[in-house]
Amino acid sequence: MKYLAIFLSCLLLTGCPTGSDGNVERNSYPGEGGDALLPDYAIRLNLNPAGLRLDDKQNRREDLLDLTKIGPEGVSVEEDSPEWFCVLDNKTKLMWEVKSVVGSGDVNDADYSYSWFKSNDADFNGHGVTENGGICVDSSSCDTEKFKTAMNGLDWCGYNDWRLPTRLELQSIINYSQIIPAVETVFFPHTQSLNYWTADIDIDDLESAWMVNFLYGHIQGNLTNIPRAVRLVRNQNQ
Repeated sequence: MKYLAIFLSCLLLTGCPTGSDGNVERNSYPGEGGDALLPDYAIRLNLNPAGLRLDDKQNRREDLLDLTKIGPEGVSVEEDSPEWFCVLDNKTKLMWEVKSVVGSGDVNDADYSYSWFKSNDADFNGHGVTENGGICVDSSSCDTEKFKTAMNGLDWCGYNDWRLPTRLELQSIINYSQIIPAVETVFFPHTQSLNYWTADIDIDDLESAWMVNFLYGHIQGNLTNIPRAVRLVRNQNQ
């Protein structure tokens, strides 16, 4: 019944993962993702809404995430560690920012939201963007580009190559066997059941970009001037 309820709820929403071409196309801006995906990554992209997949013999298999907690200096910590700042997905080799508790006032407080913005107009081809349109600790830095710059300036988890994820990358940490939020909260605490921005533009709407909703895990586009949550990522194998 649990899987059935999630399946039915997902069908009512846009962007449920199907493995179709419409779900895997992306149009990222230069410098934001776009690298070749690892073989295991394709498995994560073909999840059905119940969080299961079909193996080569068409048998249903649960596809579990393989995650490692990362400390402030970029070194792995024990799974039962009470403090960690990032998470490494051992299948995709992507490292994810872990949000700070709501109300902490930290630079990546889970309650903060950001407008979608990139300052290099030459990359936009007419797409509209909004600078400082969100709500965060520094009212002059509440857009996706400035948040990325702030985190890189802090060498978060020992690295300064943090970026916005593509929609496929962000979808890869969704757990479709649970909802509200649709993520492994043991590794990603303080996740809000909200929309999170991706680096991908919506080529059908010149004022919009793609986002992933962590309430149920669906994907959709929306106006760049509306504040949304952000979770940064980096490539561990760089």
